[in-house]
Amino acid sequence: MINKRCVLNRPLAAGVPVADDFRVEPEEVAQPQPGEVLVRHRYLSLDPYQRAAIGGRHGGPGGPLGEGDMPGGETVGQVIESNQTSIPSGAWVRHAGGWQEFSVAAVDDVECLPESTLPPSVWLGALGMPGLTAWASVARLAEVQPGQTVLVSAAAGPVGATAGQLAREMGGRAVGIAGSDEKCAYLTGELGFEAAVNYKAPEFLSALAAVLPDGADVYHDNVGGQMLMDALGVLRPYGTVILCGLMSSYNDPAQRKDLYIGLPILKRAVLKGLVVYDFEAQRSEFVAQLQPLVERGAIKILEDCASGIESAGQQFCRLMRGENFGKALVEL
Repeated sequence: MINKRCVLNRPLAAGVPVADDFRVEPEEVAQPQPGEVLVRHRYLSLDPYQRAAIGGRHGGPGGPLGEGDMPGGETVGQVIESNQTSIPSGAWVRHAGGWQEFSVAAVDDVECLPESTLPPSVWLGALGMPGLTAWASVARLAEVQPGQTVLVSAAAGPVGATAGQLAREMGGRAVGIAGSDEKCAYLTGELGFEAAVNYKAPEFLSALAAVLPDGADVYHDNVGGQMLMDALGVLRPYGTVILCGLMSSYNDPAQRKDLYIGLPILKRAVLKGLVVYDFEAQRSEFVAQLQPLVERGAIKILEDCASGIESAGQQFCRLMRGENFGKALVEL
């Protein structure tokens, strides 16, 4: 069998990626050894943090990727050959398979998906890492209480959409920030956000203040930079800010802005950093709480799915330009 891998055409230290930065290469599919499984990927997850990882800025081992290197990423797929009885052929699994159609993985590095009527792709979105991030923010770090107002940036993305809907399910009021009127209408019309504001509109700051006349108790930050400053401006005194994303500077670290510390001091704000890997041990608790909500439609999902490994580069470019509408995926 032939495996197709999406790799870099050139190093991408900074800048918004373009489709020509990627190419697809064929290789022979490797055979699993004892204690390994061969997985046929069905869905590849594309996430903003991958841009920082490609540039060597995500904090993991290794430096920036070079020509011919394959980006990492989570995948969902089926085991087609197994040397381990605990994970038989045909099992659906989630693991870090990377931007390719097949991978060989150690059995300790794959997770069998729970029984569910949901499509497998949901385990890369609302029930995957984005959902775990949202749950860790809203339910664990912020501990949202009934009646509180939760402001969410990048609210139409998989983390933000789940965070807002979960806050609503916990009795809070969700207010979203998104990048188009269409996305804002989706947040309020479909996802149950009480209000949403388009940050690209010239009247953004006045509109944000208008929908939050009494301020926000919690701000879930996916963006950083100027957006964080703007949100601190409408935070209530003693409010909580959950810092878990830097979308404003993933493409170019030079765009980072220093936080003016006077604002958090003035607001007596509590700032909490969120690294999702800290909550892996609580994944079963997260799934037990959110899976029923997703299955009955209380938390809705939206996917922006491209087809074929050849589309992975272009789909990633759309994501990093903010053009995706929902969880960015590639169906393989």
